[in-house]
Parts: sequence; structure tokens; C-alpha cells
Amino acid sequence: MRFTPWKWSVFAAMIFSGLFAQPGLENILSPAHLPYLKNSKLYQVSSFDSSGGNADRLALADGQRASIATLEGPGVITRIWLTIASRDPYFLRRIVLRMYWDGEENPSVETPVGDFFGSGFGYYHYLSHFVGMSSGGYYCYFPMPFRKSARIEVENQTGREVDAFYYHVNYQKLEEPLPKEVAYFHAQWRREIKTDPAKNYTILEAAGEGHFVGCNMSMQSYRGNLWFLEGDEMVYVDGEAFPSLYGTGTEDYFTGGWYFNRGEFAGPYHGLILKDDSLGRIAAYRFHVGDAIPFKKSLRFTMEHGHANEETGDYSSTAYWYQKEPHQKFPEMPKASLRIPLRTAVPPGAIEAEGITLTQTALESRVEEMSDYGPDWSGLKQLTIFAGQPGERFSLAIPGTIEDRYRVDVYFSKGPQYGNLDIFYGDRKVGDFAGYHPQIHPGGYVRLHLLKTVDAAIPLTFVVTGKAPQSSGYAVGIDAFALEPERQFIPEWYMIGPFPNRKGANQNRLGLQEIFPPEKEIDLDKTYPGADGREVRWQLKTTPENGYIDLYGKYDPFELVVVYALAYIHSPAEQEVPLLLGSDDGVKVFLNGQPIHEVLTVRIAKVDEDRVPLRLKKGWNELLLKIENNLGGYGFYARILDLEGSLKISPRKQD
Repeated sequence: MRFTPWKWSVFAAMIFSGLFAQPGLENILSPAHLPYLKNSKLYQVSSFDSSGGNADRLALADGQRASIATLEGPGVITRIWLTIASRDPYFLRRIVLRMYWDGEENPSVETPVGDFFGSGFGYYHYLSHFVGMSSGGYYCYFPMPFRKSARIEVENQTGREVDAFYYHVNYQKLEEPLPKEVAYFHAQWRREIKTDPAKNYTILEAAGEGHFVGCNMSMQSYRGNLWFLEGDEMVYVDGEAFPSLYGTGTEDYFTGGWYFNRGEFAGPYHGLILKDDSLGRIAAYRFHVGDAIPFKKSLRFTMEHGHANEETGDYSSTAYWYQKEPHQKFPEMPKASLRIPLRTAVPPGAIEAEGITLTQTALESRVEEMSDYGPDWSGLKQLTIFAGQPGERFSLAIPGTIEDRYRVDVYFSKGPQYGNLDIFYGDRKVGDFAGYHPQIHPGGYVRLHLLKTVDAAIPLTFVVTGKAPQSSGYAVGIDAFALEPERQFIPEWYMIGPFPNRKGANQNRLGLQEIFPPEKEIDLDKTYPGADGREVRWQLKTTPENGYIDLYGKYDPFELVVVYALAYIHSPAEQEVPLLLGSDDGVKVFLNGQPIHEVLTVRIAKVDEDRVPLRLKKGWNELLLKIENNLGGYGFYARILDLEGSLKISPRKQD
């Protein structure tokens, strides 16, 4: 082919036209288009000192709503940066960020400022592609297009002045209108202080047409563990009855594994911002780029809290998505005091103090609403007793006890008008508490040990002993009582294993059904062929103080195996007593050679999860447990509830 000068000019124009101005957001946002000329102008709105001084910040009075950017379209916000100085320790949750597009009345973005950038628990340095916290600053690179106008505002709900609020908002003013298929950015924050056991936690419910592009979650256990990570994500698109996205675990959704067993990390599209095993806290994020979730009519994104929602947690989340307007109005955001992180986690099932009647006292008491002071109080209420001087006292009986002895955690409040007290069980002092704090504040708990039940209750007496010099009074605030049985686990076992836990044609585990030698005879001196053909023999094992017999790594092999545990129970008469079990994974129980209980499952061992009636004969009874493992760790808890104290338990029959 021969090129004339005219043909060369056309060809060159076709080849090099990409280096000249290209329309569309891709030309602005895609790194691959950096060499391309732009049909836009970049502006920056910031908190710079317009007087020429160095006060490049905004001071926010308590309660002030301030517009930090009012922009004319068409345009696209490409970067937001903030840094904040506040004396409020919880300003990340008590400063609210809102964004409005094209003059809308209801915001398309409404979140606490900390959660928008990744964490409401506190400032944690981490770097992701779209939002992050970087060496004192907070940044966002989500593109936020608008056609007519954009307005960004912040509201100070800290209860005091925010001394310094620095910000940049960068946006490209476009020369051409946005295509009709370009949707608007949205972000919404939600929280459930105590998740509902009857339903999944909801991250987002949206109506309209758009696509979900990610979220962050801040989660805390009420029991100080991470079992809530067993929960699966379930995403329902356009009203479907069964979720089109169904996960396998919370850490799996965030692209981690095994309860995030290698700790914190930050990737471009997913990461673990915080893992605190002592508090049972997780903060994590994930962005959907190639896996954005489109919806034509609606989207409901939910997350279980534990398997089948069996764990109670404090869950909060920020969802990010794009959609056409109008959007569904957001749920009302909780007030500032109910947005701060938990400082004290009162466990589920605690007995509310406000439901207990005081005795042996003339002191005034009343139930007080505590939601203005934080989310920490169980039921958001407490019982306040108005003592006036040292020596005054009151008594109460904690109801609902079914076991012999309990450990009791008494959850108190502190405040500027609270006094000090001692706690008595009968004539025995079992605890004390100092109540002063400059603000109303959860006081944590005082732990009382070895309290014996009397008439199915635990009687306690509280005596006011004085107050701190700064305190203005002798009041006492009690939130709740958490009771935990003083458990006496079966102290010793003879154990033997491992035996194979073979799989059937449908990959179901057969170990609980297969009969191994301990089910045919008990001879503590014999050896038997076990898993992998290795000889196994009975060994005496002592139960640790926490009651958990951890079998992981104690037997080789340790996966797809079963292990037996043997103990004997002497009863002075025929009677029925409960055996309380927890196993990881399945368990089968034999009493005097007969199977009486079986659970084949995959689960984490929990204390007292199974309650098995033991119908004991007079004399010695043989108790045999068969513990089966699928993969990973395994073990068990076991105790017998002997309220009369009549049983003798031993790994061997005794004369």
C-alpha cells in the first residue's frame, strides 16, 4: 500500500489522537490514561487561611454543621484528605460526614468520620487503594461524580469544640456533561450494639439501580473471643429469596482465613485494620472492583454473627456503593453517645439490676436511663441507689440460680457523685468498689468468687464506706450481674486413640458409627491398632483448670480421627443427673456400655453446649466419650452437675 501525504496525515491522526484530549471519566481516573490530555480543570477546596496567615484549619463549635465544599458541576471529586485535632477521645465516631449531590435533600453519604475512612475503634495506620489512615491523615480516592452540584458538610457532635479540622477536596471540573450511565457515590453507616439472634446483621439495604463496591466492618464480641467470625455473608439481589452470594465465614469474605491467624495486613482491595484478641475486636475492609455487585431494583447485604447468628456482637459497618438517584432515605443515625465504641461489654444473659428489689434498706432508688452516657449499659439502664453517708446499706438477692456455686461479676457505674462501698456475702467481705469518676462512665465489674446459692438465689449486702474527696455524693450505680457457675470438671480420664475417622461415599464422616475396641471391652492394660496401623494404649490425662481437654497435636495423626475418654461415676442410689458437654467436633456418649447421646457436626467446643441426662444405677457406672475430629483443632469439656455432692468420679473403679 502506498501512502500519499493526505493518507499519512489521516493515519497519524488515528494513531496519535489518544495523546490529545479524550472525553469521559476514564480519561481522568485511569492510570493508563495519564499521557492523555484532559478536558477538565482541577480545583482544590481547602481549609487554608484566606488572610494569608498560618491558621489553615477550621474550628468547629459544639453542634456546628459546616459546609467544607460547595461545588458546581459537571465534575468529579477525585481526592478527599482530612486531619483532625480534638480533645474528645471518641471524635472519630462523634463527628459526622455528609455529602449531597445535585441539590438533593437527603444525603448520599452519612457516616461517622472515622468509619468512612476505615475504623471507628480508633486511629490505626493502614493504606488501601480507596480509603485509609496514613501517618496522621485520612484520605479517600473514591471517584464521586456529580452533574449539577456537590456539597460536603461535617457536624461536630462531640460535646465540645473541635480545635482544628484541616481538609482538602480535589475535583475535576468537566467540560462535557456526564454520560447517563454514570451513577452517584453513596456511603452509609450502621450499627447494632447487640446483634439480634433472630436475624443477620444488615450492612446495606438499597433500592434503585446501581452496584455495591465494598464495605468496612468494626466488630466486637461480648465474650472476648472471635467466634462471631463463623458468620457468613448473604447477599440478596433484586428481591431474590435465596442469596446469590453465600459465604463461608466472615474472615473469608474479607479474604483472610483461620480467624486471621497471621494478624493485621493492608492490601489494595482488602485488609485487616485491627485484631485485638484480648477484647475480641476485628476491623476489616474489602472493596469490590472486578467483583462489584450490580443490582437493578434492590440490594440487601447481610452478615451472620457467628454460625446461624449464635454469637452476640457489637457490629458496625460502612457500605460503599454507586447508584442512580433518587436513593432510599437512610435509617436515622444513632445519637452521638450511642456511636462510641464499647468500653465495657456486659455479656449476654446478665441479670439486670433494675429488675431486682432491694431489701433491708430505707434508701431511695430508681431506674435511670443511661443512653446519654454510652452504649455500655445492658439494656441502656441502671439501678441507682441514693445513699447519703458512710455506713448506709442495702441488700438484694440475685435470682434464677440452678447450680450450687457461682462466680458473680457485678457491673457498676462511676461518676462525679458516686461513693465507695464494700460487698458482703453473709458476714464475709467478698469485694469492694470505688465509684468516683469525673464523668458518668461504665465502671467495669467486680468479680466475686465461690458464692453458694440460698433458696435458688445469691444474697448480697452492699455497705457504703465513704467517697473520694472529689466526689459530691455517695450514690451507687449498678448495671447488671453476670453469673458463671463455679464449674467442677471431671478431673481425670483414661484416654486412648487415635482411631480412624473414615469418610463415606458422600464424604460424611463415619468415625462415630464405626465400632473400635473400647466399645467392645475396657482393658486398661491392652494395646490396640489405631489410625495408620499404629499401636495405641490407654493413658491417664488430667483436666486443666479451664476444663478444656485439648487434643490437637496430642495424638498423631490428629485430623480425621476419633479418641475415647473413660471415667467412672459412683452413685449411692439410682438417680438422674445431667452431663454437660462441649465438643469440637462431634461426640458420642456411652453409659454402662449403651449409647445415649450423639452429635455429628463441625463446631467449636463451648462449655455446657450439650446437656445429656445420665440415669445412674447404684454403685459404679462407666462413662465413655467418643470425640471425633474433622480437620484442625479438637477437644472437649465435660462435667456432671452434682448438686447433692453425692457422686464420686474416678478414672478407675475403686473398691
